[in-house]
Amino acid sequence: MGKLKPAIGLYFISSILVLIAVVFNLNELEQIAKPIVIPSIFFFYLQHRYKRVNWWFSIAILACFVGDMILLIDPEFEILWIILCFFISYAILIKFGIDDLVPQKLTFSNIGIGVLSVFFLLFVILSIIDLIEPETTERYIMFLFYGFSLLVLTVISLFNFFSDASKAALYFSIMALCIVISDVFYSFYHFIEPIEMFNYINIFFQLATYYCMVSYFLVRIEKPTKFNR
Repeated sequence: MGKLKPAIGLYFISSILVLIAVVFNLNELEQIAKPIVIPSIFFFYLQHRYKRVNWWFSIAILACFVGDMILLIDPEFEILWIILCFFISYAILIKFGIDDLVPQKLTFSNIGIGVLSVFFLLFVILSIIDLIEPETTERYIMFLFYGFSLLVLTVISLFNFFSDASKAALYFSIMALCIVISDVFYSFYHFIEPIEMFNYINIFFQLATYYCMVSYFLVRIEKPTKFNR
């Protein structure tokens, strides 16, 4: 990606400051540093793609920014709207993951591994939702749909990683892993047991997600669409 640019430097500095703020409970520092994280990494993207901006990616990272800012300003805000923000982002990422799928000859071993992976991930998601104990059926369904989006994103990333040895597939897989780890530990911290280490892990992987997301779109080979310029 060439030599270090100020935007990516600002991203790393602001991310480190956010981690320091979270670890030492410096709320004012977090309020200053966290709003810088996504704009700085997005500006880094624009420096490389100023003539060919992927607007779907722009919407995805904007949805993440809105969700982050809602949580930063009011952690007790209605969880439905926060989940909706990140769900929009994940749905867009899933769309790109599907676009990147490389056709593979199906074998019994591939099918078996795929089915086992899906059932394992589904078991993990349902177990976490049961631990959260949603108060209403509507919330249970909301968490279920959100968890299902994470499952689909993970399965697609694994399929792409093992079928396409490319930088894009690698970044997409790492991004999906960061998203899942971040969301799982967010759920542990906010809904099950407020252990500080859970929150540290959540924040670290959340910040790493944005770097991997931008890296994926920078190395991905674009297919012409009406929504790219």
